[in-house]
Amino acid sequence: MRVGIANDDDNPEISKQIASTLVSNSEVLGVVGPNTSDSTLAAGAIYTSGQLVAISPTSTSVKISNFSRYVFRTVPSDFMAARTLANYMVRTLQKKNAVVFFNSQSNYSQSLKSEFVSSVSLEGGQVASEFDLSRADFSAAKSVEQATKQGAEVLMLAANTETLDKALQVVQINQKRLTLLGGDDIYTAKTLEIGREQAVGMVVAVPWHIDGDPKSDFPQKSRQLWGADVSWRSALSYDATVALIAALERNPTRDGVQQALLSSDFSATGASGTIRFLASGDRNAPVQLVKIVPGSRSRTGYDFEPVR
Repeated sequence: MRVGIANDDDNPEISKQIASTLVSNSEVLGVVGPNTSDSTLAAGAIYTSGQLVAISPTSTSVKISNFSRYVFRTVPSDFMAARTLANYMVRTLQKKNAVVFFNSQSNYSQSLKSEFVSSVSLEGGQVASEFDLSRADFSAAKSVEQATKQGAEVLMLAANTETLDKALQVVQINQKRLTLLGGDDIYTAKTLEIGREQAVGMVVAVPWHIDGDPKSDFPQKSRQLWGADVSWRSALSYDATVALIAALERNPTRDGVQQALLSSDFSATGASGTIRFLASGDRNAPVQLVKIVPGSRSRTGYDFEPVR
């Protein structure tokens, strides 16, 4: 078996070009990727028409559920993350009023924002305002001031990578006054480096954490290989690769791979436990909440630790 690598720069247009190239090469039997939800939705139609399976490790938008019989993912959808955060906010923190920061230009960010708004409502809380980080006139200071006036107790950051810097401005200006929640794009060393003391206590929903499962041998093996801790992105990329290999072992053809992944008796064991796919292409898996605390593991002076 051989592995080829292609880089789409998280650009949906390049993603489509790569998909066309891979589909036209009959030796390619499956793809791990794309990375962003925007790229997966753009390229997914091409993979579908070429009957080539793509397993994304990192695309969480709810639009990908039931999007295609050839597009799968090893990461839970934003529905799971939003529901877990809303439940934590209302039941554990006993807070009812939130505002949410998001990027209207990102499928991931839109999806997480919408799911959070409806999940909070179902829990008996409310989202008083939505602030679009992509607007030219966005002001972190004015937004936090408005949120406070509206009686918000929680700031939910559904930022994507492009708008992380603006979300971190919100963290700085907030000065730990309102409780901070975040989606999985907030889970990055940059948040620890820039947020520092102001980010302590923020709770983020991620699909996997290196200290989340004491029984797993993946953390130790990955540390030996890379000499450092890996993030949820590496773990779920590993899971996508494991799933693809298991499907290829059953039937090394394009159709065979797709049928294997959809079959009711398919399962493989990855970094984050058992990998099984629903008919929607989604993985049936829970979400892990982590909190930013002072610590030495990331070498920034702060770490993400599982919420027990």
